[in-house]
Amino acid sequence: MSAAGLLEGLKIVDLGVGMAPALTAKMLAELGASVTRIEPQGGDPFAAIYPAYAVWHGKAARAAPDALEGLLAQADACLIGGEDHPDLPRRRDAADLVARHPHLVVLDMTDGPADTAYVGPSTELLAQVRSGLVWEQEPDRPIINAFEPGTYGAALYGLVGLLGALFEREASGQGQLVTTSLFEGALPWIGTYWAKLEKPTPMADFVIPRGVAPLIFRTRDDRFIHMAIGGAGSKYGFYQALEIDDPTVLPGDSGMPKPGGSRKDFFGDYDLLAAHVAKKDCDDLLARIWERGLPAEEVQLPGACWSDPQVIHNRIIVAEADGTRHVGLPFAAVPLGEGAAKRAQKGRKPLEGLRVVDCGAFVAGPLAGVALADLGADVVKVEAKQGDPNRSIFKSFAVANHAKRVIGVDLKHADGLKVVRQLCAGADVVMNNFRPGVARRLGVDPQSLSQVNPALIALEAPAFGNEGPAAAKAGFDMVMQAWTGHEVKAAGAGNDPRWNRTNLVDIAGGMIGAVAVMAALLHRERTGRSVSLESPLCNAGIYTLSELIQRPDGSFAGIPALSASLSGYTPLECLYEAADGWVAIVARGERAVAGLRNALDLPELEEGLIAARVGRLDHAQLKVALEPHGVWVEACRDGKEQQILTDPDLIARGTIRATQHAAFGQINEIGTAFSLSRSALGNDLPAPMPGAHTREMLAALGYAEESIESLYTEQAVA
Repeated sequence: MSAAGLLEGLKIVDLGVGMAPALTAKMLAELGASVTRIEPQGGDPFAAIYPAYAVWHGKAARAAPDALEGLLAQADACLIGGEDHPDLPRRRDAADLVARHPHLVVLDMTDGPADTAYVGPSTELLAQVRSGLVWEQEPDRPIINAFEPGTYGAALYGLVGLLGALFEREASGQGQLVTTSLFEGALPWIGTYWAKLEKPTPMADFVIPRGVAPLIFRTRDDRFIHMAIGGAGSKYGFYQALEIDDPTVLPGDSGMPKPGGSRKDFFGDYDLLAAHVAKKDCDDLLARIWERGLPAEEVQLPGACWSDPQVIHNRIIVAEADGTRHVGLPFAAVPLGEGAAKRAQKGRKPLEGLRVVDCGAFVAGPLAGVALADLGADVVKVEAKQGDPNRSIFKSFAVANHAKRVIGVDLKHADGLKVVRQLCAGADVVMNNFRPGVARRLGVDPQSLSQVNPALIALEAPAFGNEGPAAAKAGFDMVMQAWTGHEVKAAGAGNDPRWNRTNLVDIAGGMIGAVAVMAALLHRERTGRSVSLESPLCNAGIYTLSELIQRPDGSFAGIPALSASLSGYTPLECLYEAADGWVAIVARGERAVAGLRNALDLPELEEGLIAARVGRLDHAQLKVALEPHGVWVEACRDGKEQQILTDPDLIARGTIRATQHAAFGQINEIGTAFSLSRSALGNDLPAPMPGAHTREMLAALGYAEESIESLYTEQAVA
């Protein structure tokens, strides 16, 4: 069995429009579900917008609109909503569908969280504006995040919510409504930066500032590389690879950024590093860096990595019969155990009663567990005695570890390892993002743990893969952005490569890991069979370029060119500076395009000409001039972080979570990106202090007080 069979037997009706629901439907089909698509009457305008649209819907059967009721009567789930287009009325009958078909789970990608200030026309650009994401790169102006965060967030977290509701239905027999939106999908990507602390300290409030210079440099042979300095001894290692003679840099120096540094030199001495990189050819320099086990990659075009032997080994790129190639499933599954008892229960939360043992560190690995905790699982973070390295940046640690309990363990100590194996013996899921081979050496690999607990589902999230020619290489978010093509896509026409500050590959990796586990849990519930999952970080970078396709002739299509100004892919959906500040203008459909041209008296629809006209008018004047023609105009203002984090409606929904932390008081941070109509979500656990739950968890495992004290004395636990 592969991941392609995890959802075999499920029936899905797809009524969605636009990129986000298309990606959700595509992954459901790739996981083995039977998807039937009913196009909107009059056609789907998004087929002309996205070159990959036919590929995304390629596995779906087609049906006429009059077949809908019969299909829904037999279906397990239905997808509706998505993007907005003036030529296509939005369906608003999700609740009615559930009422007519009580067994049905409906995922509705709405135009924003109901009864909040964040409802409006649903497009990627407008989601980035409403969420404030457009302001999270540069310090003085908004720019587009060129990886479609609202779209991918809604597609992946919408799927997590859908699978959670289907899992709960196994016990209750009842469907329910799952809602998300592009606005909600956009918020998780900025979670490593956004949190409001009642009692902050300079270190707890520290984040990577906007506008810092990443370590992207041109090599002697006119190529670009991206280096990541920040692990133990990494600064010393990079200086050795670059042959920089600096006696003040010692073997243990990590080069971790510290508060107060300049933007240019935030990650390192920019000019010094640039000068030495420029003396070396790309391949030779990368070889010197890799032999020291350090993370660096060449900045490549989107699609260039598809021919890499590791990507071929990972089987994430799929070839159709006509020779077209495209992105497939970003994770794999192999059989692990059989005979698992049913675990779903009709409770308040879908995963109530399930336990997840999370051995992950940094962001991508542990982030998968947060969504599982949101769905009600008891997620236990197994933290190394020295602590998760990500604790040095509290907000980054918090987004990947809130809602969990924690136990401090030395896995290299025999008694510490015994504790972890005991935890896994009673768990439903175990996760790690160890380097290849580490889990096996420790005896916590999927196969070893399955002997203790045959019902256990395992998720491993290595950098490039557990096997393959690049498996041993180090991988961090920023170098994965370079290697998979994101930094070229984000650069804009004629510009040098650009890193995205949002940790996009890490966040995507966590989202994908949550999808994989939920699909495996539903599979186990329906079949009694458990699986081992592998979701490499590099696959997350490739997956978030799913709009890319390769034609049979070898050419690529689907990646739109970002303008040199970084304001938009097209002048018709773009950021402009009005007389009183920035605005987003979206003109979709013939009527809106003609209205934009006529209202602004434009000789042609060119970004510079539109910018000149827009600059003469303020936001209110633009709305009066353009909205009667079907053109959407939205103010684009900085300062969304505090507005959103303190919004009472978003807090009430759980979109923003407010919890009490022992050191920092109340913390407001990004919460759940989806809602369920019948099941509760979330908990009130803040990001845990080191070892906060060690003693209580040992007691729950049956350790007497004397034995617990002995474990502390021997430093097997912390």
